Amino acid sequence: MKKNWIKLFALILVCSFVLSACSGNSDQDSEASTETTNESSENKSGSDSTIVLGGNRDPAPGAQDPYFLNVNLYVWEPLIGLTDDGELLPVLATEWSMTEDAKKWTFTLKEGVSFSDGEAFNADAVIANFERYKTMGVVTSNFFPFNIDSIYPGLSEVVKADDYTITLTFDNPVPMLPYQMVNWGSCMFSPNCYDADTGEFTDYCIGTGQFVVSDHKADEYLLLERNDNYYGDPASTEFIEIRVIPEEETRVAALHSGEIQGVYDNNAITPLSAVELEEEGGYTLSSTLSANIYYIAVNNENYPFNDVRMRQALSMIIDRDTIVNQIYQGYGKPISHLLSPLSSFSEDIEVQYDPDKAKELAAEVLQGDSPTIRLYTMPDYQTNAELIATWMEELGLTVDMQVMDSNAQAEKRKSGDYDLAMTMQGLSSYDPGVMLTRFMAKDGDLNTTYKLNYSNSEADALFEELNTTFVLEDRMAIYTQLQEICAEDLPSIPLIAASNLVVHSNDITGYDAKYTGASIYETEWAK
Repeated sequence: MKKNWIKLFALILVCSFVLSACSGNSDQDSEASTETTNESSENKSGSDSTIVLGGNRDPAPGAQDPYFLNVNLYVWEPLIGLTDDGELLPVLATEWSMTEDAKKWTFTLKEGVSFSDGEAFNADAVIANFERYKTMGVVTSNFFPFNIDSIYPGLSEVVKADDYTITLTFDNPVPMLPYQMVNWGSCMFSPNCYDADTGEFTDYCIGTGQFVVSDHKADEYLLLERNDNYYGDPASTEFIEIRVIPEEETRVAALHSGEIQGVYDNNAITPLSAVELEEEGGYTLSSTLSANIYYIAVNNENYPFNDVRMRQALSMIIDRDTIVNQIYQGYGKPISHLLSPLSSFSEDIEVQYDPDKAKELAAEVLQGDSPTIRLYTMPDYQTNAELIATWMEELGLTVDMQVMDSNAQAEKRKSGDYDLAMTMQGLSSYDPGVMLTRFMAKDGDLNTTYKLNYSNSEADALFEELNTTFVLEDRMAIYTQLQEICAEDLPSIPLIAASNLVVHSNDITGYDAKYTGASIYETEWAK
């Protein structure tokens, strides 16, 4: 393999790139647009107990967002969550079961729980939240869009069996319902905090979690206060403030000065800066696999990528270990298909790295031709794109790389005016059938909306089979087949699964990386 990319890499590594935050679609989460300001909630807690974190965006988009703020702030809780190992986690629902035909589900609710405004959490509150879901229908979000027809397809009835039991009835079988309900799909709020006619919040959101929203100024700061009436172990700290500091260099400087004690959000710090801070001393770095994958979106309609051999060639020539180790400082995992390894259904299929075979396949397709390939990237992924472009040139391709913001890239992709695009995808649903459908099915939303133009009759037949397969073990066999097709046929080119990095000063403890963010409920001043 040629080494001509090494000099280029040495030049471009000095650029600053960030890990992307979770998003439920291929468009990236919107960045905070305001300048860093000294104005914050400073002393609004009235004590020195406030721990301050810095993030690049507002974690609370506000009243028009279906969730108001990120789930990892522990203000609201879902019926069903997820462990860091990708397993279902009972939260406000303690257990669930389905009928043999998978059309009726029964959920038992946790007792002894109240929302932070004192409203009881019970079957009536859950039914009120489902009425809100119906009212909202489809709502966009900075996190994941809420779509009742996707999460609860064909929901016909929500019934209270008793004060702590509800049943959901569907027109058609929904065998993977609990996986569709994880976190964002079953968010619970006090019926007193939203408008019943619109579903929008009337003020701050009110949940059952360890914190409540104490103060918020859009794009500047969010102040969380401990919920002393929490039914479980209370948060370790009375107040946590998250300040919006858009520039990474400014966040790092704020860490050094003691203005903030840690960074918040998946894209709050680059791996290089995180490692440098840890090596400097006085700072702690933790990491865990996030739900995000980075991949190259492919327009399968355009030459030469309308030939599977060319897609295979591109995948085989990319040295994912170099991307992980050199760009992401060893944080991340090479992947061979488009289902995040955080999913408990993800198959560990070996990544094929074979530059010689890649060149043979490319030569078969190109026949001496050297087409110009439009490779679009956002600034966050420019380092990756520069490196991948050098490998593409080894295949005999001419690369026209263009850097643009997320909105511009999304428009190009929606119109089909692209060949390749560097992007990412989070787990918008923990049902692997939903996620694989999005990329691979002929009517999948990512496939159609972003003009992947991918078609595979074998995959479509397997998706049809899922509609009549209700036993989990049988469905798992189908999921495995779909992942094998994905790794072989490559509707898009998977790159790496991203890690979530968390850095904090040693002035605090208990602030550790989780797949959704960090353990702020355990965070406290060091003794």
